[in-house]
Amino acid sequence: MILLSDQELELILAEDVPYGDLTTASLGITDQRARITFSTRDRPLVAACTEEAVRLCGLYGLEIDGFVKSGTLIPPKSIFLEAHGEAGNIHRVWKSIQNLLDYAGGIATYTREAVLLARSVNPDIVVATTRKTAPFTKKIAIKAVESGGGVAHRLGLSESILVFDYHRIFFANDEAFAEALRKTKKSNPEKKIVIEVCDIAEALKFAAMGADILQMEKLPLTKLADAVRILRTDYPHITLIATGGISTKNIAEYAGCGVDMIVTSSPYNAQSADIKVRIEPL
Repeated sequence: MILLSDQELELILAEDVPYGDLTTASLGITDQRARITFSTRDRPLVAACTEEAVRLCGLYGLEIDGFVKSGTLIPPKSIFLEAHGEAGNIHRVWKSIQNLLDYAGGIATYTREAVLLARSVNPDIVVATTRKTAPFTKKIAIKAVESGGGVAHRLGLSESILVFDYHRIFFANDEAFAEALRKTKKSNPEKKIVIEVCDIAEALKFAAMGADILQMEKLPLTKLADAVRILRTDYPHITLIATGGISTKNIAEYAGCGVDMIVTSSPYNAQSADIKVRIEPL
């Protein structure tokens, strides 16, 4: 599972506390001993980035009394992270940790719901997320997706080959593209070639050219089901992906079309969790 570095955690904290905590220092309570707890409210939550929260506590001398691992489903009104130490350090890390856990927990909880809905009709399906993360949030977002039972479709341009129409338009005809595809497969023997298609005709054409995976973009459900049925007959070993406009509202319907994977950006837009924080003196 993805882990953020200490440097990345310090950058998160530096956004909130660039020059120290003026309030806590001015009140003269910095050295007092205190306890902080993080708990769910009235809804269950899938924990995500709790390991990073623990390390943020450790960077500022707080001792951990207990925490749950990322991916754990936490019941309502349950403490899932608690620590103690100096009040100054608790106030320093409090909001950064809460923001991190709220953001990641919202994504993880939504992802879990999406996975459960999809697998209720297609038990072997994989739910993946796109590259459409907000800038500077990718590690947190992907760890949250993994915590909820999903996977990353592509972490970036460097590790996978996905051919879009915007690549294919540079070739004069299908023959020229087919030759480029052949060379691409030969020069990348460990990689699978993914081609995005927008209708059944394109799917059949590129399957015949040797695509390993077809990413079917925004096909209506009836046409998607037809495409899957035809492709399963003629190309039984090809992997089929559905993507485009898929969320928890319709993911079960897309899963029911028989695809191997669903790719969606919707978890990144999930509502943040509402985590309760309590600080008290010891």
